[in-house]
Amino acid sequence: MKRILSAILILLMIAALFAACAEQHNGVHTLYFKDSTKSDKVTATFFNSSSGESEEVEMEKISEDGDSYTFSCEGDSSLYNMAYVTYGDEKKTDGFAFNPCTNGWYKTEDDLLPYEEGEEINYENEFDIIMLDAGYEEYKKIVHIWTPDDYDPSSSEKYATVYVLDGNRMAYFGDGQQLKGSEVVCEQVKVMTASTGKKAIVVAVENVVARDYELVPEIGESEDERLFGKHEFDAMNGSQLAAFFADTLVPYVQEHYNVYTDALHTSVAGGSLGGLEAFYIAVEYPDVFGTAGALSPSFWEYDDATWRAYLEQKTFDKNSPFLYFYMGGKETAVPPGVETDMDWTVDWTTQMVERLKDMGYPEEKMAYHFYDEGTHNSVMWRNVFPEFLEAFVYQRIEPLQNK
Repeated sequence: MKRILSAILILLMIAALFAACAEQHNGVHTLYFKDSTKSDKVTATFFNSSSGESEEVEMEKISEDGDSYTFSCEGDSSLYNMAYVTYGDEKKTDGFAFNPCTNGWYKTEDDLLPYEEGEEINYENEFDIIMLDAGYEEYKKIVHIWTPDDYDPSSSEKYATVYVLDGNRMAYFGDGQQLKGSEVVCEQVKVMTASTGKKAIVVAVENVVARDYELVPEIGESEDERLFGKHEFDAMNGSQLAAFFADTLVPYVQEHYNVYTDALHTSVAGGSLGGLEAFYIAVEYPDVFGTAGALSPSFWEYDDATWRAYLEQKTFDKNSPFLYFYMGGKETAVPPGVETDMDWTVDWTTQMVERLKDMGYPEEKMAYHFYDEGTHNSVMWRNVFPEFLEAFVYQRIEPLQNK
């Protein structure tokens, strides 16, 4: 009886925590912009990528050091989900996420990076590196696990978990890796924690062998198979990889790290083929993953009939994972030099969102961000990654889901 009462108490505490976070979500949020070009004037434009509503605000210079000037202003994150900054000689940054899971954006000479105002900027982190049997012949997966500096393995306060595909790109390991081409997810999670209080660790899974096979679930004949024939790689396919996540990786992390074991505190994200696979993992294992981030997902791998045949086997209800989709208006999916009868003008992500609605997926469990200026690369996915984190924390993205 005591165990039952304790379990009920824990569930009530978790519900109260998420309710408190939801209350904090509404209202004014501060944006910081660290400018290495040391401009005299900086203007922020907040906008809603869904409705097109926008607001221009002149930023105030609040500090300076030998390397940069720092500016700040306030915006309404319940109205606007994105922003861009205009600085020196009318230069303009790419659009980036603006929400309670973000804090500041640092403009270097040729890049725009997330950072936490008031903290030392350092994108290099330490990782635990493990190799796990993938359950496919003798193939092993390389996994990098990051824990925050204040991580306490014996604390009663547990941590959420953010799993990322293409971990060798989405997380920044240093050692010759290009910072410009990384989503720097560990820094993003640090900022999320500082802004919302939600603590998390990052589990970055490498995908370096036969990526276009390992990140494509086997639900029918894929477009890659039609174009290039049946793959024969010493690696698992996307369905086997999803099973590895659910049956091997997640249990390992939950056994060896001080993390929650429920789906609500467990998320998975990826870009391009990684976005396709993240979507599949969450839909296939909704009892394990409560949130999925599908950034520019490669849904073109399967046609409408194949997707519907697969999704018809699933049950969609209030316990389904929260699905965050991002797609850019300037993306090109067709590989250079490839001849195919496919219509590449189709917006595959919009088609998937509409398909899910048509098949009964709860609309309150989905958020879709279509950004006209968005491109298909890790820089853009880095800029919108905080929006996936917002979906993870709040299970809602106010500006995108308001009618």
